[in-house]
Amino acid sequence: MSQSEHTKKLALIGGDLRQMVTAKSLARDGYETAVYAMDTYAGDWEGVTRAADLNSAVRGADMVILPLPVTQDDERLHCPLTKKTVLLTEIFSALKPGQRVVGGKVTGATRALAAEYGITVDDYLGREELAVANAVPTAEGALAIAMAEVPYTIHGAQCLVLGYGRVGKTLAHTLAAVGASVTAAARKPEDLAWIRADGHRALPFSVLYDDDAGPLCYDIVFNTVPHQIIGAQLLSRFPKDVLLLDLASAPGGIDHEYAKEHGYHVIWALSLPGKTAPVTAGEIIGESIRQMLETT
Repeated sequence: MSQSEHTKKLALIGGDLRQMVTAKSLARDGYETAVYAMDTYAGDWEGVTRAADLNSAVRGADMVILPLPVTQDDERLHCPLTKKTVLLTEIFSALKPGQRVVGGKVTGATRALAAEYGITVDDYLGREELAVANAVPTAEGALAIAMAEVPYTIHGAQCLVLGYGRVGKTLAHTLAAVGASVTAAARKPEDLAWIRADGHRALPFSVLYDDDAGPLCYDIVFNTVPHQIIGAQLLSRFPKDVLLLDLASAPGGIDHEYAKEHGYHVIWALSLPGKTAPVTAGEIIGESIRQMLETT
């Protein structure tokens, strides 16, 4: 579709640099793109319209795009590029019932609040193409943190990746590419088969939790599993100088409190694409938005 054929108006409300990159990407693609609550952004706006107020931004919008995350407290919009406080109630009351709204990491409380105004909020973070694309900056971000935190090269380091989903696979490949010795742990037989096929050592979770198997001699542990799998008992089998990187969203996969109390070096590295590669992350979100627009 050529730029001139795009007639839809998009309103992007709040967010960080990723949201601005998304807005500029969509504007370059020919969409009428308005933003609100990004007034401290100092870069080039590249065809994006800066709305004077919330109502003018969302008026007539075919899609209203909220940030990733939409909110951190279920009351206020995540909008670090403005000094304003924008309440979710303000946004939903400015919309017409049924107006299309999307956002990232939409909570149940946000969905319930939106429903009171006749609004449904779709979560673009749950889309497969976005999750797959986000695995790359997540893996690179995890590698960058590890390189900054340990006093030795990743090349030759003994690395354990917990979980072999999208991020686990990409991370294992990234670590192996720089010469790390990679072991990946998984529960499903098919995941263990893929780990071996990809050239890594496979560790079944049943063996991981076998206390009789002895110490777990790894330099760096990367967790991608979104529920606690490293508690006190398992943690005690790792060396005290191990670096523990938790990439999982809340509540995480490591008992952080216990680990810190007992002197382990643990880092909870959340939302790495937005922190380490916001431009790439914004372009990835923009591509998902295009896919959502084209399927309506």
